[in-house]
Formats: sequence, C-alpha cells, structure tokens
Amino acid sequence: MESIALTDINGIRHVYDPDDILWFFEETRPGLVRIINTERQLATFALDSRQTAVLKKELKASGSPIWFGAFQGERLPLNKLPNTRGLGGLSAGSSAVIGHHELIRSGALHDATPHDVEYLTGTMGLKTIIDLRTDLEIAAKPDPAIPGVQWVHVPLLDTWEYEEIGLRTLTESGLEEMRNQGPEMMVRLYRKIVGAPEGIRGLKKFFQILLAQRSGSVLWHCTQGKDRTGVAAAILERILGCDAQVVEQDYLQTNPCLHMQEDQTEAWLTKKLHLSQKTARDFSFLFEARPEFLQAAWDMIDTEFGGFAAYLENQLGLDQEKQAQLKRMYTC
Repeated sequence: MESIALTDINGIRHVYDPDDILWFFEETRPGLVRIINTERQLATFALDSRQTAVLKKELKASGSPIWFGAFQGERLPLNKLPNTRGLGGLSAGSSAVIGHHELIRSGALHDATPHDVEYLTGTMGLKTIIDLRTDLEIAAKPDPAIPGVQWVHVPLLDTWEYEEIGLRTLTESGLEEMRNQGPEMMVRLYRKIVGAPEGIRGLKKFFQILLAQRSGSVLWHCTQGKDRTGVAAAILERILGCDAQVVEQDYLQTNPCLHMQEDQTEAWLTKKLHLSQKTARDFSFLFEARPEFLQAAWDMIDTEFGGFAAYLENQLGLDQEKQAQLKRMYTC
C-alpha cells in the first residue's frame, strides 16, 4: 500500500505509511476518525462512511500491525450495548498507556446483537467475560452463550445488598425513601462493594482472572456498567498507573452513555407510577456516575483498610510483584 495523505480537522496535512500507524479508530460520532502514529501523536480527521470503509480495508490489507477499535475509554461502536467501552489508550503514567483490545468494561450483555458479538469477538478479541451481577440479575437477564468465550460469575454484592434498592421501587413508601435518601444509599453501596466480604472476595477473584489471562481481551460487567463495573475498573486503572483525573474521567464517561436509559426510566416512572416529570428526575442517581459515589469507595479503603496500598496487598492479595505483572500484561 502506498503512503496516504490526509488533512486533519485543524487543516494540518499528515502523510502516513501503514507501518507508521499504531491505532486507527472511528469515533462514536459519525464522520470522525482518529489515527495515532507510532510516535503516539494523535490526529483527528473528518471522513464520510465510504472514505472510512475504504481506508480501513486498505490498512487491514497492508499487513501492518495496526490496532483497530475505540480508544481512551470511548464507547465501542455497538448496536445494543450503550455502555461498553475499551480501556485501551488511557494514560497510565507519563510514558505508558493501557494496551489495545485487552480490557473492556460494560453493562449487561443480554441485548447484544449478532453484530455486537461479532465485533467483540472479532475486532476486540474477546475471550473472557466476568459477570459481576447477583444470581437474581443473571436469572432475569442471562448473558448470551458465545462460542470460544469463557464466562465466569464473580458477584461483588450478595443478592439482598443489591435487590434492597430495586425492591424499594415497588412500593410508594420505598420510592419516597429512595427519593429522599437515594444518593446516601448509593454511597453505602459503594462502601459495600469495596468493604463487604462479598465485594472483597469478588474483587480478589477478578484480579486473579486478569492475572491468569493468556490471550485475548477480558470484559467485565454488571447491569448498567456503572457502579460495580466502575469500581473494578477504577481500582485496576490505579494499579496500572492512571492518575486520579484519568480514573475519574473514565468513571464519569458512563453518564453520556446512559442518557437514553435514564430518559426511558423517567418516562416509566411518570406513566406507571403517576409521578410528575420533576419528581421522576429525582431518581437520576440510579443512572448517574457521580464523583462522590466513587470517593466513598476510596474513603472506605483509606479509613477501614489502611489506604490503597495496604488494601491491595492485605485484602486483594496483590503484592508488588503481582501489581507489576498486571502492568506488564496490560500497559505498553
């Protein structure tokens, strides 16, 4: 393949040989493509769908080891999985990034289309699914069986701890309690994820699976991909060297991904429970990642377990060598 010349959205001309390209990915917004070269310089281009398809086909045919897929926590281009995102490209310190097509965070997979499954197993190389949900959640909406992909159940909450919130939506008094105390309930939930025995056991197993992975990518998910998934991702990102700002930004990226689900839930509350639209919006905490929720997990780790380093080693069994191994496996 000959060199390609492209002009980016800032009017700057770039000339690439296929071997110069490290990463090629399409943004979730139509018409934007990003290219990262082997010197880790990023450029964004406005290309229509035909131009993108032709360029992508030519690059794949070149045989160069180019990484295709979403970058820096952006949503993967899937049909029915609104909060499925790769961690690849997140800055892991001053001289490293999280590797391509290795770590995927998601909401539940029961709505996955054949295209979604094909993208996850093909483009993203999915080999392992870690389901963080409770038994009741799985029974209600089980993941699809995907040939060649291992599925592992690793609950981070026991059934009652999770369903305690859901059951409140079935009664008028429960809804009123949630409306008045909802954010505080979420704070308690995050503290349980990192501090309750079930959460610690689950997180310990989560990292054991990551350490045992030999090829392909790992996807972990809960129901929305927000709380349990978010905490697991945040702990992992800190281990890999991401700073506090990167961790929080990735955590909050859930919010634009779940806007549609939040709107649908507000409509359901308004219609079925005869709540005003304003009252229905008081339940937005159920669909939002908020900094104070994640901070509650960090505070729990600091106050009850002697800080993050002690928590990793004493509760999750991650000594310095295992942390270094995770960095070797999942950063570049």
